[in-house]
Amino acid sequence: MGNDPNFTFLKTFFSARIERLRNGRDDRGSVSIETMMIVAGLVVVAAIAAAVILTKVNEKANEIK
Repeated sequence: MGNDPNFTFLKTFFSARIERLRNGRDDRGSVSIETMMIVAGLVVVAAIAAAVILTKVNEKANEIK
């Protein structure tokens, strides 16, 4: 999973967006839109990670029973 091109793309994309937010404070309106895109993306990534962890925990719990 460390060399997955999808995660590499997401990491690069969000890094570029964050860098633009840091340097582009003079853009009116676009900062809030990009901030919402970043937050929404991070929420999706966190939900996927939580789902994967929950699935693994449930599999291990079922093995123990």
